[in-house]
Amino acid sequence: MRVKIPFGIAQIGKAFRNEITKGQFVFRTIELEQMEIEYFIEPDADWETMLDEWLEVMKEYYLELGAPEGDIRFRQHTEEELSHYSKRTFDPEYDFDFGWKEIAGLAYRTDYDLSQHAKVSGKNLDYFDEASKEKFLPHVIEPSMGTGRAMLAVLFDAYEDDGERGNILLRLEPHIAPIQVGI
Repeated sequence: MRVKIPFGIAQIGKAFRNEITKGQFVFRTIELEQMEIEYFIEPDADWETMLDEWLEVMKEYYLELGAPEGDIRFRQHTEEELSHYSKRTFDPEYDFDFGWKEIAGLAYRTDYDLSQHAKVSGKNLDYFDEASKEKFLPHVIEPSMGTGRAMLAVLFDAYEDDGERGNILLRLEPHIAPIQVGI
């Protein structure tokens, strides 16, 4: 590939959880469609600035889908909730009528994933930087989201009550609407 760091690999597909929490609709299903990016950076990179840039990208994503700006916030995990592999994690949340709910995740995972893969597989996963002639294990920033939660957020504010005619209208952003006009 000859790709230079920083770079990202995106994927979408089925994900499965080993817990089931009934009564939380699309928020805790055992099977979900998940989108994620593994964004590889140098160990000594300014990861805090890069993480802030990813927060802006994720915010723009939801705004472009039609979410009102006031309905999106980013809640930072406390020290107690922070996963052992993460230095900083945010949950993008959406303000539904039933309260603020997590719709995605963004974490700086350090080199935890690659170091664990290398340990279990016995394979060296170091990256060789041609410019500096150094080898290092990349660190990872990981934005991820369930497509069901994203669609629920989109649909939640897309419905409008046309009190004048007594109709309920679906107003999607034109660039995501499968049909531009329905009569």
